[in-house]
Amino acid sequence: MDTSFLNSDYFLIGYYVMTVGASLLLIKDTKKRIRDLKAGIGSMKYAPIAFGILTVYVLFAFEYVDQIPILNWSWLGYNIAFGPFAEQGMLGIIPFVPLLLYMFLHINYFEEVYFRKSKKMVLVWALIHIGMGIKIHMALVLIPIGFVFKYIYDKKGVKHSYAMHFATNIMVVCVLFASFIL
Repeated sequence: MDTSFLNSDYFLIGYYVMTVGASLLLIKDTKKRIRDLKAGIGSMKYAPIAFGILTVYVLFAFEYVDQIPILNWSWLGYNIAFGPFAEQGMLGIIPFVPLLLYMFLHINYFEEVYFRKSKKMVLVWALIHIGMGIKIHMALVLIPIGFVFKYIYDKKGVKHSYAMHFATNIMVVCVLFASFIL
């Protein structure tokens, strides 16, 4: 299959605009999302658990699992949420960081509302990330992370799982930038 169109700048920009555009439609709810984060702030302390799962995977299993052809497949090679030019490194991502953070405010909330209701929906949430461009094995490692979010959701409610999810994503972005600098 010819994937040149899927990797063209026009398609990537369009897909990014469509993805971020959904968040921009929710601008009137931004203050509410910030209040929701504040209400769940106590559960941000659990973000290192989810982040730790990802870190252990990246440090000890990623390079081996990434060699398995079906598991390392991705239509893009990175998460489109980082911007349409993320393959260019830090300079391709920096212009999109404000939109990424804004998108986290809204998307993370709705991910928690819709995808933590059942174990099946946690699986759907993890696998739906393949549509965002990540590799299959990275989507699979999101499954246990999703179950950690679900545990907080079940014990403390959506605002807490949302705050934890948001904090986890902020940690991922910070480490990404640190990796560019170091």
